[in-house]
Amino acid sequence: MGKKILVACLLGMMCLGFVGCKSSDYKDAVAFQEASDYTSALTIYEILGDYKDSGERGLECQAYITAIDKFNTTKNTVDSENTKIDAEISKAETLIVGEGFALDEKLRTTLETVVSETKAKKVTTPEMPDTVDEINAEIEKLIAVDYTDTLMKLNEAYSALDTSIQQYALVNNPAEGYVIECLGKVKQIVDISAVTEDNDPNGNLNKEGCYTAQIFFSSDLVNQGEVDGNTIIDKGTDCGGSIEVYSTSEDAQNREVYLSAFDGGILASGSHEVVGTVVVRTSNNLKASEQKEMETNIISALITIK
Repeated sequence: MGKKILVACLLGMMCLGFVGCKSSDYKDAVAFQEASDYTSALTIYEILGDYKDSGERGLECQAYITAIDKFNTTKNTVDSENTKIDAEISKAETLIVGEGFALDEKLRTTLETVVSETKAKKVTTPEMPDTVDEINAEIEKLIAVDYTDTLMKLNEAYSALDTSIQQYALVNNPAEGYVIECLGKVKQIVDISAVTEDNDPNGNLNKEGCYTAQIFFSSDLVNQGEVDGNTIIDKGTDCGGSIEVYSTSEDAQNREVYLSAFDGGILASGSHEVVGTVVVRTSNNLKASEQKEMETNIISALITIK
């Protein structure tokens, strides 16, 4: 009998020891859970099995782990997209404040507006919320973030201004040879001749505030037999038109204002349009529609980026 009692006592002590260990582990798991170390807590709860509410607490920890992992992944994705959009904004702002003039300066204001709109649409990622429901709610908001249209609009505005700046550079006091090359691409133009200081009919070549190059051209739309003169330079703008190049846009604008004073009168010399520092002129012997078409084609040739 004595031996049986001893064995029973030993078994009881072992059981109490196991219960004591579970109680200690449970307390550790709860402490980990309350400290937001859900992985460590879950590991212990799974070992404890059905001890107290270990199963329920384990599910809570798993829900947190799943939500936190998804939140971090989604947040990292949005943060990465924010980095990209910040780089595009910085690039656009650099172009806006750059020194280069644009053929259409309104495009600079347009890009400024689009940059502001882009900044307003950028989403700032939140800190980790406290509850699983709050975390999942933020995840849904982050998943909905899509900058596709925003970036497309920004890139289009950037490209438009960048192209306009490049186009202006082409007509910013261009070389005589470049102008001649461009005129040669216009189908209505036949012959081309640039003036020199010796044969310039106005005697203004390279003088202060005057043109740095003047190139006359003839057109097959004009009956050359009705135009006075033996050469293209003699016939002047009447035989087709001319290009006057100035060193500054201000000089070109002043010239355009001067020519405008004769519009509609007996001394009218045809259409005239400023592009960059260049004045594009067409013959008064052309119909209005022909003047417009030729003017458009010439400007297109001058500002086409190769």
